[in-house]
Amino acid sequence: MDVPLSEDWLKQLYSVLIEIYSNTDDPIKSGFPIVTDYNTAMLNVCVNRPKTKVFGQTMFPHVLHRATVNMHSIINFHPFVDGNKRVALLSTYYYLIWNGYKFNIPYTADEFTIRIARDHLGLTQILEWLKSNTTRNIWTLLRHIACQNNLAPDGTVSASKVFLDETLITLFLPRDGLLFFKNKILEEQRKKAFQKMKPC
Repeated sequence: MDVPLSEDWLKQLYSVLIEIYSNTDDPIKSGFPIVTDYNTAMLNVCVNRPKTKVFGQTMFPHVLHRATVNMHSIINFHPFVDGNKRVALLSTYYYLIWNGYKFNIPYTADEFTIRIARDHLGLTQILEWLKSNTTRNIWTLLRHIACQNNLAPDGTVSASKVFLDETLITLFLPRDGLLFFKNKILEEQRKKAFQKMKPC
């Protein structure tokens, strides 16, 4: 059984990214108070599209297929005012972690998400990229079982519940998922500092 993403999870991960990028040159902008930071209908589409069935048949039968659709949907349907590519990458990372995969986010992942949007990359190209950057082993499978054991009777896990429990934070939100973003921010800060040091 999948450990699913939910609208609540996407909103929580969006909030985490807002915090991470708050004091950078590339903050995630808010639409408040003019508009909300997210479109509820588009969030619903992004969460439910990977579960699509046609004539009773699941369209995306494998975890990697559903991760692909998640990434594609968030980048292309823009459920948030800003930061959609970052949310797509982070939510895909955690979805894969919860479901038995280690997603080794490559250094160029941000460029790949830009290509998805700009070049209209299809599901096949995204799936191939995810396959080439994921691995499975006994530890990833054990994490998946542990995540499954914390599902509510309705088959979901509450993001709010996880954020209040240190043990669940460790299980569902390993910090290495955020390292990619923090390292990119540090790299940009170093580049800017170096540019300032250069003689005119």
